[in-house]
Amino acid sequence: MTASLRFNFDPARTAALLAAVMLLLVVCHLLALQANFNEDLGIKRALGFEYWQIAIFDLDEEESFGTWFSAMLLLFAAVLFFNRARAARARSDRGHYWWWLLGAGFCLMSVDEVVGLHELINTLFDESVWAILSRAIVLVVGVGFLPFLWRYRWRTALLFGVAGMLFVGGALGVEHYSGEDVNSLGYNMLTGLEEGMEMTGVIVAIYTLLELIAADVTAVRG
Repeated sequence: MTASLRFNFDPARTAALLAAVMLLLVVCHLLALQANFNEDLGIKRALGFEYWQIAIFDLDEEESFGTWFSAMLLLFAAVLFFNRARAARARSDRGHYWWWLLGAGFCLMSVDEVVGLHELINTLFDESVWAILSRAIVLVVGVGFLPFLWRYRWRTALLFGVAGMLFVGGALGVEHYSGEDVNSLGYNMLTGLEEGMEMTGVIVAIYTLLELIAADVTAVRG
């Protein structure tokens, strides 16, 4: 039996559970930041709380429930990618290195979610350097993985494509329009959308991977 048979997650139920947790975290972020920045509501004034008391709900903070969950999502996806790579290599599939690369990429993104590697780049160089570099990485990865997606057409390729567009759309698209005023209500509302799109993209990728693993299980048992 291949390594992929060690996993026994129902794809739809797992994705639904992860999506429910993600939605809860996004809602908590929106409510908490509305209470903090929207003076018209008068909640902060009435309760007398400080921002640090609700920072654990801020998706833009590294020390928050949302950041921990996002990092775990990326790590879970990385483990599934590595699992798929081992299974592909066991079948002497020459394309197994694509799965290894994806697993390594998701591992790196999981670390970055907590450590903030891209923020370190911003402190060492001008912020425009990371903006250019991140778009270049997306372009190279997107073009480079077209042969990989073609191998798994059509449903799997489409789902991975949707996952990628959601993640990149949040990480680069929404972030581009969020502005630089981190202490504004608009910025923090868009942060909820940005992080929500990123996590949704990862959940779609996890669902797709679990479908492939479930198909492996069925093939072996059959």
